[in-house]
Amino acid sequence: MKTTILGLLVLASGIFPKTLSAHEHIPSSVVDLTVSVFNDAGVAPSVWSQAQSRATEIMRRSGISLTWLDCGFPASGMPDSNCSAISYPTHLSVRVVRKVSPVKGDIFGQSFQDAAGEGNYVLVYYASIQAFRAATTVPAGELLGCVVAHELGHLLLGTASHSSTGLMSAVWQDPELRQAMRGNLFFTGDEGERMRFRFAAVTARLRKLSEPRYSSSGR
Repeated sequence: MKTTILGLLVLASGIFPKTLSAHEHIPSSVVDLTVSVFNDAGVAPSVWSQAQSRATEIMRRSGISLTWLDCGFPASGMPDSNCSAISYPTHLSVRVVRKVSPVKGDIFGQSFQDAAGEGNYVLVYYASIQAFRAATTVPAGELLGCVVAHELGHLLLGTASHSSTGLMSAVWQDPELRQAMRGNLFFTGDEGERMRFRFAAVTARLRKLSEPRYSSSGR
């Protein structure tokens, strides 16, 4: 099953300052999540650094702490040795590719899940983001970071996780893009709670399944 995020070119031009709430609430129960990043598109280090910072902040605001693993890009050296240790839901994978989506050109990314809504793989179409970025004033790194956070959100929320507005909206329109430009496009409090609850439930279930089973006999 695939979930997608679509870009819609409706953003009015203009520059807005970044503003954050002085009363932001960070949940006390924090989820630790590792993300392997495969930069097949060769995204410039400065752009990726901005994207990583944006995605990290988005997830942090919902009580999810990200650890990034650099898993290589064209002409790069040896990637982190833990890059292939993908394991749902604690270790997810993001691959950024140079091409546009073969389904539709304005799809920025896809997450892949099974029938139970579980999956660990995200694909980001950087050419689509670049084309969209060229007609807007949203910095490429900010837009890329929001896309990565959106797709990670799908993996953590499960199926049917699109919302009518906000970061998890299927189509980002003017309000979402203005928020992205300000650095204010986040998950809702309810989405954050659902991600943390589902993460805890799945890890507990998998931990129980991995525990050894003992049998005893008596006279």
